[in-house]
Amino acid sequence: MKDRVRRASDFVRAHWGRLLTGGALLAIFFGNGGFRSLTRNWLELRRLNREIIALKREEQELDVRLKALRSGDGPIERLARRELGYIKKGEIEYRFPPPEKK
Repeated sequence: MKDRVRRASDFVRAHWGRLLTGGALLAIFFGNGGFRSLTRNWLELRRLNREIIALKREEQELDVRLKALRSGDGPIERLARRELGYIKKGEIEYRFPPPEKK
């Protein structure tokens, strides 16, 4: 037991500068809210950058769709028929029951 205490004491005497510097750095980084706030802000920035990329991709897809809709009545008619169920005068709408699951 005395041997361990003596070795620990010798280690502290030999490396007191490094131990003091390490303790000071730990106190600076984790002892105040600044480092935690910096880390939290960095993670939020990463999340927002991913969201910006996804929104830009969605904007490009919507631009392509808008250009197609503005190019004539065909795309608007297809969209109205598919999403709103519109039919022209004189047309007959056929509805079939969905296939039965086995």
